[in-house]
Amino acid sequence: MRCTFRRIVLFLPAFFLTFAVLLGTMGNWEHKSYLVALLVAVLLLVVMILFCRKGRPLGNWLDRQNPVAACLLLSFFCLLLNGFWVFAFHPVQAPDYATFFQAASDLANGRSLTGKDYVSMFPHILGYAAFLSIFLRLFSESLMTAALVNVLLTTLSGVILYVLSLKFYGRKAASLVFLFWAVCPSKLLYNAMSLSEPFYTCLLLLFFFLVSTAMDVRPGEKETSRAALGGLLSGAALAMVNAARPIGIIPIIAFLLWLFFLSDWRVICSRKKAVLLYTCLLLLSYVMTGSIWKSYAAARLEQAPPSIPGYSIYVGFNPDTQGSYADEDMDLLQSRYFGEYNRNAEAAQQSMLESAKERIADNRKTIPRLMVHKLGTLLGHDEGGAFYSRENFSDSAYSLWCVASNIWYYMVCLLAVAGCVWKGKKSDGNSILIVPLCFVGIVLAQLLVEVAARYHYCLIPMMLMMAAPIMQCGRMGRS
Repeated sequence: MRCTFRRIVLFLPAFFLTFAVLLGTMGNWEHKSYLVALLVAVLLLVVMILFCRKGRPLGNWLDRQNPVAACLLLSFFCLLLNGFWVFAFHPVQAPDYATFFQAASDLANGRSLTGKDYVSMFPHILGYAAFLSIFLRLFSESLMTAALVNVLLTTLSGVILYVLSLKFYGRKAASLVFLFWAVCPSKLLYNAMSLSEPFYTCLLLLFFFLVSTAMDVRPGEKETSRAALGGLLSGAALAMVNAARPIGIIPIIAFLLWLFFLSDWRVICSRKKAVLLYTCLLLLSYVMTGSIWKSYAAARLEQAPPSIPGYSIYVGFNPDTQGSYADEDMDLLQSRYFGEYNRNAEAAQQSMLESAKERIADNRKTIPRLMVHKLGTLLGHDEGGAFYSRENFSDSAYSLWCVASNIWYYMVCLLAVAGCVWKGKKSDGNSILIVPLCFVGIVLAQLLVEVAARYHYCLIPMMLMMAAPIMQCGRMGRS
């Protein structure tokens, strides 16, 4: 039964990615460049397979490298490439990103928040701003500080990806995963902006690392101390994720599903004390850290942050914009509900939730088609970084960045699908299965709220992790 559950869990992300890529290419003939990008991605993957498969010099060389030296070299490369880009590229900040930076600047200087009413309705702005304000206070109050923090977070994410891939799959997979992450075109563009994605994505990867450290231990290792420390840190990390993006509960649900339905139950039972300790401390730390954060946010906002994203759900079911942003929806929140309830964010968001229920009831028959379209918007291409940098590019440069981003993205999608298929043939229940579970959970959650291509940023490292087994094994290496 557990083997069946594991195959289902690996089938779902493969299905989502395959369907979304087909929607973005075959289902979008108005933009033929998407299909061209997919074909180029296939050709590049064929070349990659020829050079990296078993018996080839490059594949053998990657497998022989000292893991520590390889990780240090790739970290230096990631720092150098991404650092060079943020020093060379200074884009005009999109309104959302300017809001993040302004809030961080206010916090760094101890000022009252600019646009406090707006931040109160979307308290995740405060989560990232509080983190960034630490560096603005320590170094300089400039966009370059935010960009360099993004570079450091990107490199740390790459290191975690390397360590996880090395642990579960091997040296070649670890090196290729880190290399793919380092050169991601859209990530290069995003790093020059003041946005929360690098922050909470790094925390999600840290959670995966902590789970693997606590759950996948060898006999004789200090499993109790690892479980205790891992549980406390995991809960705190996910609470910080939740402060910057309200998805912190999804990895916890993924962990519990893995624990009860996908893990090797004999191993879990033999270590039940450590597993119970980790689980209890994870939940306790998540609740306590979240409570501390809510108290801090309430003090800064001078009102309790809303408990539910009613506005985002309302926008997510807008049939006219296919679940994307609309000025009319924002006007309804700000002009009507927020003013009607005396600038109370909780009451305004609750009212938007009621309006969302009415919108869902009125458009029930079109919801399946809406969900399909939103999946294509979320996962069908990777042009978000280029889109938010468009003011700084000529038309030809913009098109070039879009094509490059999509080629890279489709390569990763194809590798992730192949990795899920290959992994589905194996019966191991190690904790890396939490990654596809979390991927599915975030995709499903995103289909219920406002959608945009940039929201798949945190899913890209998970896709690389799902691609890792085919990079190491299958036709690209030893079996």
